[in-house]
Amino acid sequence: MLRNWILVAVRNLMRHKLYTAINVVGLAVGLAAALLIMVFVRHELSYNERFTQIDDVWRVNRTMIINDRAPEATAAISMPVGPALTQDFPEIVQAVRAARVREVVRRGGDSLYQLFTAVDPDYFSIFDWHFLAGDPATALAQPNTTVLTLATAEKLFGTSNVLDRTVELGSGVVLRVTGVIENPPLNVTHRPEALIALSTPLQSIDRTRDQWGWNWIDTYVRLAPGADARRIEAALPDFLRRNNPAAAEYERNGDRTILTLQPVRDIHTAPLNADEGTSMAMISGLLALAFLILGIAGINFVNLATARATTRAREVAMRKTLGASRALLVLQFLAESVLLTFIAGLIAVALVEILLPTFQDMMSMAIEPDYRSLASMVVIATGLSFGLGVLGGFYPALVLSGFRPAHILRGSSKGGAGAGRLRAILVVVQFAVAIALTVGTFVVLQQTRYASSQRLGFDKDNVVLLRGMDNPAALPRMQMLKQRLAADPGVVAVAGAPWVPSDTSETTSTYRRTDDGQGAAITIRTDLVDFGYFEVLGARLLAGRTFDENYGTDAVLSAADGKVIQGRTAATVLSLTAVRQLGWGDASSALGRTLLYPDDGGDVTLTVVGVVEDLQYRSARDRTVATVYQAAPDATGTLMVRVRPDTVPAVLNRIDSLWKELVPEVPVRRQFLDERIEQLYALDVRQGQLFAAFAGLAVIIACLGLFGLASFTAERRTKEIGIRKVLGASVADLVRLLVWQFSRPVLLANLIAWPVAWYGLSRWLEGFAYRIDLNPLLFLAAGGGALLIAWVTVAGQAARVAVEKPIKALRYE
Repeated sequence: MLRNWILVAVRNLMRHKLYTAINVVGLAVGLAAALLIMVFVRHELSYNERFTQIDDVWRVNRTMIINDRAPEATAAISMPVGPALTQDFPEIVQAVRAARVREVVRRGGDSLYQLFTAVDPDYFSIFDWHFLAGDPATALAQPNTTVLTLATAEKLFGTSNVLDRTVELGSGVVLRVTGVIENPPLNVTHRPEALIALSTPLQSIDRTRDQWGWNWIDTYVRLAPGADARRIEAALPDFLRRNNPAAAEYERNGDRTILTLQPVRDIHTAPLNADEGTSMAMISGLLALAFLILGIAGINFVNLATARATTRAREVAMRKTLGASRALLVLQFLAESVLLTFIAGLIAVALVEILLPTFQDMMSMAIEPDYRSLASMVVIATGLSFGLGVLGGFYPALVLSGFRPAHILRGSSKGGAGAGRLRAILVVVQFAVAIALTVGTFVVLQQTRYASSQRLGFDKDNVVLLRGMDNPAALPRMQMLKQRLAADPGVVAVAGAPWVPSDTSETTSTYRRTDDGQGAAITIRTDLVDFGYFEVLGARLLAGRTFDENYGTDAVLSAADGKVIQGRTAATVLSLTAVRQLGWGDASSALGRTLLYPDDGGDVTLTVVGVVEDLQYRSARDRTVATVYQAAPDATGTLMVRVRPDTVPAVLNRIDSLWKELVPEVPVRRQFLDERIEQLYALDVRQGQLFAAFAGLAVIIACLGLFGLASFTAERRTKEIGIRKVLGASVADLVRLLVWQFSRPVLLANLIAWPVAWYGLSRWLEGFAYRIDLNPLLFLAAGGGALLIAWVTVAGQAARVAVEKPIKALRYE
């Protein structure tokens, strides 16, 4: 019986080549798209599963609530938090801190930057990496010890046999290699290149060990079995008040710091920032997209199968007359459906193998090999093909098996009005999905362009960033480097700052107005900047002047010791938002006003000498924040060099040569500011490209189905068309007749798609502080495009039949 079913199925597929091709292509493309998404989703949901104690490990996050700013969550907290947690909460078995530090490594006569992760000694009891050499229990128990990954060991030494060898840092610290671990897989959020004992005396670590206000380190805690994480969270506010001396003052100023616990298993799917992972909302959206595309392909199959039902009516009648039961016929037609989807599934696997590298490039990610192996994809494709074959073929099988032999053998071969109504409904659903996806793609792309091209408050082009100026070897030569760069004919301006636009770090300070009589404190972002900072960035000055080294009182830090100068007035420049937040109205009104800047040794009076336009330090998802700028030329971590556009390559070569001359012991590390800004929008750009690609596939699959349905409908109405031509109908009349038949469901699809898309996109746009307005013309364009595609698709088939001679049409059937 099975052999007979297969033979009949193959013969039917070969007899109706257009029907077979449309179905196979549509199903293959739909399955390939769904398979790509499923591979991606499986990989994203597998993050951190390799750690054996993952269900008991939580990361401590910090949310800052500062006046007039949206709450900001981050994983960076201060170093004293971890030890204090284990002392105050018996349920916390251990706390492990992990801090990324970039150090210069000396290798022979050369030097290179190496990223280390400084961790507590019992780090490996939580993150149980596989050791290739060394003992995890003692590897980082002593200071000046390091554990390297296999890749880092081979990079630094050219071999993996490095146990007890030494790594010399640029600061003079010598590390002993006490272990080598496996290279971390791709599907973990915490992927160290090299580990170092947190007790190692490094300047970047030592200055923050006891500082509750210096937040920069990740802290992970392991809870005892059965411990209630939410109960611990509820007690964390009191924990901060007990342990952090400044917590009470923050609260008096109206600011708060909230500590929360996040399961390490969820870090990747509930990221605090775009670089940390893929949100569950995006994963769910992609899964929904996969099912929508599969649904459109399945609709094609159902529509074409039910439309073709009349061509197999006599076959069904004969089988029933010869004793075949309806259940047996249903199984036969389901087998044909599954065979068709399996053929499409094989093609889909081949397409995915070809497209997977492009997909990974589009997503700017790499998928762990276990999740993109051919075997795993075949398993997924088989499941999807079988499910689609059964679900898509069940209703057509019921329609085909439901024909009554007596009616069919008497010459009646109509398939019933129910199937026709279902086809119309399915076409409406199909195009509603395609139209909604098209509108969504337009909006995502438009928002991405708007966000990346919005006014930043500065000119991002042709600015070179020289990192690592706070390195002890580079800092003494900073002034000479600035002078030599400023003298270069290809350099427009040079200035420094601890961090620049696109950096996530910031400092906040409390200020008091001297003219309101209340002395109320207000917390505002504080940026210590160099003379010429605003000139390098091309920031727009709204009132007053910027910092000028010719004014001896502008700098807030002493040039002698780099400390705040007490008991005198320094200058400050405010952002426009800071002016408004301080209640001074407009830029001009702020000039000459004074603020008290508190410091350990007493207040410093800051006089407002200028107001600049707000600078966008982050992406369009975040509002620009009020900022107080203070002149501190020696507080520099990055040098910004504005270069003349026509001299960029030559100046870059001169920068590298000058750096090597002045700071030979430190490798040059430079970036372009515009590239850093573009990275802020990379995720949204990738999302736009991804949705555009899949929305395009959905439209193509829908058009394939419409083409097949129009072709079959035109063919089945051949005799009607012949009669109409004999009675005087023109080709244009006949084309309009069929085009209108397929226009109605597309018009109805627009009425369904528009409100759904409007609601969903409105919710998505709420995630941006600066966003476009939804333009009704976009919806009209998407709907009009769908209608035009339907017209072109149907008109071609209608015209092909309409131009035939009437005599040929009247002989049909």
